[in-house]
Amino acid sequence: MELHTERLRLRKFTPEDFADVHSYSSNAENTKYMPFGPNTPKDTREFITRTIKQNSALPRKYYDFIIETRAGGRVVDACGLYLDQDSQAAAGWILHRNFHNKGYMTEAAKQLIDFGFSALELHRIYATCIAENRASARVMEKCGMRLEARHKKSRRIRGDNQNWYDELLYAILCEEWSLSK
Repeated sequence: MELHTERLRLRKFTPEDFADVHSYSSNAENTKYMPFGPNTPKDTREFITRTIKQNSALPRKYYDFIIETRAGGRVVDACGLYLDQDSQAAAGWILHRNFHNKGYMTEAAKQLIDFGFSALELHRIYATCIAENRASARVMEKCGMRLEARHKKSRRIRGDNQNWYDELLYAILCEEWSLSK
């Protein structure tokens, strides 16, 4: 399964993606707001193996994609939809810092959301981010997602067991997505 945008191809993970995945997942700046990382080589291999296995499970609940440029096939990062109960899914993404401010994540996220509503017939898609992660919040806003909640001191960031951080919850309904297209 592949998804395409004007500039990007979203495709399944393969074991050959190790170098690219490790490039972003082992970078402390890339994983600053994530619950994982920086990854060791072993962490990255386990992640890729687990992702490939989850993406082939039936019934399928995980849709993880490598994001690469259509021109040149450069991996810029990854995104996914994670099915919940009642026709809902969480969306998630990470973008390699070398590709920030090029509009790639918004382009990929819009395609991911469209896939969720059109192919998977979802009712609602939601995503969260640490409140300080304005770049991720902007991606959600550009995709037409609305802020539903700010959870006070509800999440920790990897490597920081001393502090709790606010988490923003954004969501969009299928009918809202249809009206925005």
